[in-house]
Amino acid sequence: MSDVTMIQLAFAGHNRANDLGHHAPITEGLDAAFRLIREAGVEHARLLSGLAPGADELAAEAWRLAQLGPIHAVFPFLDDPAAKAAELRGVQSATWLDGAAAEALGRNPHLKQTRLVVEAADLLVVVWTGERARGAGGTADAVRCALEIGLSVLWVKPSDPRLRLIRPERLPSDFDFPEFQEGLQAGNFSHVEDATAANVRDVLNLDSLAVAEAAEAMAEEGAEGQRAGSLDDWLHVWLWKTYGGFRRLLGGRVSGLAAPHPLPEDLAEQEGFRLLTAAYLKADHHANRLSAVHRSEQILLLLAMVTAAIVGSSPAVWPQLKTTAVFVELMLGLAALWVWTGAARARQHERWGEERHLAEQLRLVRACWPLGVSLVSTRARPIARHALEPEQAILRRAGLPSGKFDQARVASWGRWAMSELVDGQAAYHQAVSKREGRIAHRIHVGENTAYLFLLVVFAAYLIGHSLSDAFGVHVPHWISGLVTMAGTIVPAFAAATMALEAKLEFQEQSARSERIGDQLEGLAAQLGPSPSLDDLQGAARAAMKWHLAEASHWRDGAGRRQLFRP
Repeated sequence: MSDVTMIQLAFAGHNRANDLGHHAPITEGLDAAFRLIREAGVEHARLLSGLAPGADELAAEAWRLAQLGPIHAVFPFLDDPAAKAAELRGVQSATWLDGAAAEALGRNPHLKQTRLVVEAADLLVVVWTGERARGAGGTADAVRCALEIGLSVLWVKPSDPRLRLIRPERLPSDFDFPEFQEGLQAGNFSHVEDATAANVRDVLNLDSLAVAEAAEAMAEEGAEGQRAGSLDDWLHVWLWKTYGGFRRLLGGRVSGLAAPHPLPEDLAEQEGFRLLTAAYLKADHHANRLSAVHRSEQILLLLAMVTAAIVGSSPAVWPQLKTTAVFVELMLGLAALWVWTGAARARQHERWGEERHLAEQLRLVRACWPLGVSLVSTRARPIARHALEPEQAILRRAGLPSGKFDQARVASWGRWAMSELVDGQAAYHQAVSKREGRIAHRIHVGENTAYLFLLVVFAAYLIGHSLSDAFGVHVPHWISGLVTMAGTIVPAFAAATMALEAKLEFQEQSARSERIGDQLEGLAAQLGPSPSLDDLQGAARAAMKWHLAEASHWRDGAGRRQLFRP
């Protein structure tokens, strides 16, 4: 398996001697678990572990012997004594949390460590007796956190040679973890299945990953070939700028944006952050190009419709242009049909929605990564893990931030993250709201003006015609022709403006952006001058929920953005 489809496994296990019992059966169980993971098709993975004394140490040794990949350790304290021997256990990278700061706020450092490890994983491997937790952040809490976010658990039970798999999608809809534990202690394993290579492969979604990777490679090759042999880049220079010009003409330029906060140098040096940045920029570039094409095509189609109305009605004034007008209308109609058919066949509106949704999620992943906040931490149970691809695939490669989350890092990285998630986005949405509102207002003014103009023309013609009959004056043919043209062009213009609002949703987008901007401004006001990591994580999760809701609304409305067929 390539680096693109690296799998991340979290580990949690007991550290008390009376829970572990003899080490030999546990070591055998861990060896069997990692062997099963390899049989499922995993060739390259990363183990996330707290490396506490006890089962964590046994798992690290079994992992090293399995040669599945690197180990990333997460320590709950900046001066954690277990970190001193980490290199001896084959650890390639590590993260240190400020447990003392968490305790000062009444939080449990070990629970924060557990959540960070579990939320970043594709599968949780546990050495667990099945009994209740005797302290926050223990093995039982790891299992509970995993099931709450839709993560499957590969269970190694001390003194039991069988490997079991707990799949959250197989649990009842009214799942309650204490009740689940009571059932396990009573010997009720109806919601637990024996682990096999097949069901482990299924929960890791490896078949879909392989298909997605092959499809992505083919798409990239096809895109490269298309760019090399087409006018795509040239069209983006001028024709696909039509919508941008239209937006600036009616809405003006976006003003009032907040200056981006400087990217901390130590964050920019993190390999995982560079991977996330590259993935986001690539997705954003693709989404922007699709947006430019689709929106510009919509404007061009509507312009073609109005132009056809002008050309088609022109023989009412210039009868000698009848043949020419019919020919021009035919060409405009065929061109419009070709554009509409090509976009419909390619499902262009759906591709745009998906690419924009992906780019937005990767933007959020990139902004939240320095705070240790993941997409799954904002989702309600149950979660279909495959629904998070390919975002999760990028996160697998990025791993967790390395180094110590001391006060200096939290302050520096937190300011940048909040500028990306809250402050900058609040200013952006308020500015977009004003621009989209101006466009909607001016379109509405255009509709009213055209309607009043048509009424004036009709009224003037009727009055003029009555007066001409009364005084015996003949109305010139060209005046009647202009009235006919007005009666054709103005309804076409009105239809075009209604289609613009229906397809590009200026008024709705203005209202949504204003609402999101207000929410983000309120969230920014709640953060103090020196927020803790917990404060920053809470703000990041709240902001992410709003952004994800907006991105999902955008994607779900793809059907409404199919090109208008004039």
